[in-house]
Amino acid sequence: MLVSKSILIAEDDHEVLGLLVEHYRKLGYEVHPAPDGLQLGIMAGNLKPDLIISDLVMPAAGGDKAFVRLRSSTLTRDIPVIFLTGVPLDKAREMAPKGPKVVLLHKMDSMFGKLDAAVTSLIGPAV
Repeated sequence: MLVSKSILIAEDDHEVLGLLVEHYRKLGYEVHPAPDGLQLGIMAGNLKPDLIISDLVMPAAGGDKAFVRLRSSTLTRDIPVIFLTGVPLDKAREMAPKGPKVVLLHKMDSMFGKLDAAVTSLIGPAV
């Protein structure tokens, strides 16, 4: 039996989180929601997802701070990360970590089209 690839999604806006979770579950991914960057850091080590989609600015540690923690652990350092933000892109580019397997997208830029393309390019289809 094929096992679905997993995505950990960290987003403090519950409506946006719900939309993302529903969307990627419908596409066949195993999806785990996290309400903030602190939970992201804890859950990533336990779940070892194939991909992380994270808001950049959140309470209890933003995505950028969680990223530093992720990259410092051998369990999570190689997980691709997509930062999805509502912060103006010029400011977000200054804030967001850079590196291989890191993508920065703005929430308003036809979210699922670009986001789906980034997910597929980083980890392929769900199964």
